[in-house]
Amino acid sequence: MVDVVNGKKLREVEAGAYIAASGAMSGGRLYVGHYENELLCVDVEKGAVVWRYRDRAFPFMSSPALTADRVLVGSRDKRLHCVNREDGKAVWTFQTRGKVESSPVVAGEHVVVGSDDGRLYVVSLKDGKELWNHEIGQPIQSSPAVVDGHIVVGCDDGFVYCFAAKR
Repeated sequence: MVDVVNGKKLREVEAGAYIAASGAMSGGRLYVGHYENELLCVDVEKGAVVWRYRDRAFPFMSSPALTADRVLVGSRDKRLHCVNREDGKAVWTFQTRGKVESSPVVAGEHVVVGSDDGRLYVVSLKDGKELWNHEIGQPIQSSPAVVDGHIVVGCDDGFVYCFAAKR
């Protein structure tokens, strides 16, 4: 942690491995995954790890999305993970057919995420059940954006796609 005024180091926390994506902050806590297969919750003020979530031996390469009580993060284990923010216990996982390096976005009661299997997925925030997917055909490693009822996402094929609900 660095003082934003003078740039001096305030404290550091040993994460245990290389961190490939940005973390998410809320309520003085940082949620971040790393290359040695863990998602961490760090108390920024204390400079201490509050909990560690580990499921299988695959790195977390996406940035987490937060709700009031959940942390959602993609992994190279081909799954989207939903974890309880308070204690780091698994709530559900959603299986895709490829790595999930796309950072999920929460839109109301839905979670939107891309996968290396070439699909964009919308799953239920409540239980992780698939609600919809669209196969683009090339890996989707970028993070979707949701605005005014539209989902916008870039794909490894060089195109940007926009989806909207049928009217």
